[in-house]
Amino acid sequence: MVLPVRPQDASGVYQRQVAQAQAATAHEGVRRAARNGSAARRTDEVSLSANAQSFARVMEAAQQQPDVRADRVAAVRARIADGTYGIDAHLIAQRLAERGFGGVQE
Repeated sequence: MVLPVRPQDASGVYQRQVAQAQAATAHEGVRRAARNGSAARRTDEVSLSANAQSFARVMEAAQQQPDVRADRVAAVRARIADGTYGIDAHLIAQRLAERGFGGVQE
């Protein structure tokens, strides 16, 4: 009795045979490399564009900067201590409005 063969069945058999052949070829390559005294190694390589390298240098420089500018903090503290530090509330409100804070639109 002959059974009908569906195309997907034949395709599956073919794919298994190809996979087995590839595995055998890879295994033979490893055995050959072992006989020659060298291990078969695969290495990956990444190269960055000039822009990416530039960006990396800028980021590194920024990360090396202190989070707080001690000289500015000391100057403001000194002005507060001697009473010469003043706040212009109107100027602050104007700048906040210019930058779109507080829901104020011009």
